[in-house]
Amino acid sequence: METLLRDSQGTGESGAHAMWHFPLRAGGNVILDAWAKSDVGKHRIVNEDCCYVDPEIGLMLVLDGMGGHRAGEVASNLAMETIVSFYKEHMNDAAETSGLFENYDPAFTFEANLLRQAAFMANRAILKRASDDDGCVGMGSTVTGMVFQGTTVSVMNVGDSRLYMLRNGRIEQISRDHTLAEDQVERGIMSREEARESQLKHVLSSVIGVDPRVRVHLDVVTAMPGDIFLLCTDGLTAVMNEDEILEMVLSGKPCAETLDRLLAEVDRRGSPDNTTLALVVCK
Repeated sequence: METLLRDSQGTGESGAHAMWHFPLRAGGNVILDAWAKSDVGKHRIVNEDCCYVDPEIGLMLVLDGMGGHRAGEVASNLAMETIVSFYKEHMNDAAETSGLFENYDPAFTFEANLLRQAAFMANRAILKRASDDDGCVGMGSTVTGMVFQGTTVSVMNVGDSRLYMLRNGRIEQISRDHTLAEDQVERGIMSREEARESQLKHVLSSVIGVDPRVRVHLDVVTAMPGDIFLLCTDGLTAVMNEDEILEMVLSGKPCAETLDRLLAEVDRRGSPDNTTLALVVCK
């Protein structure tokens, strides 16, 4: 079972719910409840976000496209299709498969490395489409993805779509923003507080499909019962900070209505952009 979530000009699905159930390698089971929802917002005609959920292989992606005259929608969907196709084609390969990886990092899982290689392939696919179609020149997409293998969660992201983990009443960003502001924080030029107020936080320093060189962030975390994971595009984080997101998610039992509450609050604050959310609850 898989779900491709789109909401372009009111077409396609506006929400999806799936139950995931995986056997743990160490014995026992982890049960994952997952929901996803997307909203075009008040000021956009086309929804350039998209989301992919495949509970059979434990894969979730959210993407935010950019580019004029629907090119952003083309970019995000092409990136999603390329990443999903590449991942599924090679998910059962051996980690040492010759020629598959440009730069395999043993510090991360095979799944994380495979997601990164899939992002490289998506980058090439978008650049190729832009070179063949003048209407697609300059288009690109962010992507944040996660794969569950038992309690192991492999994470990949490019751009500023985010993955949060909520645990024991706290919220932690697992993804890394590829923005000029975040780059300056890492170099010690700007403080975290200054970055939050800087206009450079809106300028992406890495994105799929714009440059032949793309930086991809990887991480691996261990899921525990009670953990909540939230994937989101910047339609959410542009109008709500982490403390506000945490408070709203924990204001009731995490479920499909949690996404409704978040989207309603985004709408109340003006909903200036497309917003796509995916929520995973570990039991």
